Amino acid sequence: MPGYVLLDTFPSFQRYWRHARREGVTRQIEGWRDDYLAPFPELADQQIALYSDEGIDWRALTRRRIFPTLGERLPSMARVRRNLVRAIPVAVERCRDRLGLDFSMTFVLHVGIGCGAGWATTFRGRPAVLFGMENAAELGWADPRTTVSLVEHELAHLLHDDWRRRAGTTRLAVHRGPWWQLYVEGWATRCEFLLGGVGLHHTTERTRDWLSWCQEHRSRLASLFLGTVAARRSTRRFFGSWHSIDGYIETGYFLGAEVLRDLGFRSSLRQTALWSADRFRRSARGSLRQMALEGRVAA
Repeated sequence: MPGYVLLDTFPSFQRYWRHARREGVTRQIEGWRDDYLAPFPELADQQIALYSDEGIDWRALTRRRIFPTLGERLPSMARVRRNLVRAIPVAVERCRDRLGLDFSMTFVLHVGIGCGAGWATTFRGRPAVLFGMENAAELGWADPRTTVSLVEHELAHLLHDDWRRRAGTTRLAVHRGPWWQLYVEGWATRCEFLLGGVGLHHTTERTRDWLSWCQEHRSRLASLFLGTVAARRSTRRFFGSWHSIDGYIETGYFLGAEVLRDLGFRSSLRQTALWSADRFRRSARGSLRQMALEGRVAA
């Protein structure tokens, strides 16, 4: 049976914030790293490096986007924390029983700088999921069912990477680009659906109909994605919680799951987990073109 370690840094954040809330934003930013996360330097370094790799000034971004709202979101973050503590054992058991999860991992509850409500990665040399409670609070993810869906999605990422490691094929972190992101997020979202989820953690307080909206606009989304990639424009509006299409976030997760459903109906979940980047890109392009054509025929 897979075990897990739960590292809850929220009490440390609360102690830091009791003093930091009276400071200026510059001191708050430095204190986040040097005071709150001083016992967990790897946690700060991972987040700062994520922005650095994209050429983003993390201090400037968090000054504008994160720190001004931390105080007002404390009650929501406390609810997110309670839900995560309850959801983690439920999600681990479901993934173990229905997906074959058989390794241990670490879960980290933290107040981050906008790197994601959930981030499947490594921490202290172990597979890990980092839960950024500030992002979850921003999206209004206070519902327990939404939290279970979020945990299952991130566990699916860890499982995907573990299966590829055991098979000796390319690990998830090696590739980059829109097609690979479509594959990785689509695979994890497909696992959510197989576990009985309905894309709950892709909703916001204003878009509870996320799945039905994506299904209704499937053809248009496919056409938009193909056009965006062909024009070599950023696909951020299909991924991530700070970008959207008509107010609906993470529609690329839905598209990726649809592609895998269309392409993988004769393959097992493990087989689709081991596809190469080239195989997925070639097949996905054809699948999305067919989806886009469906809309033109219907019109």
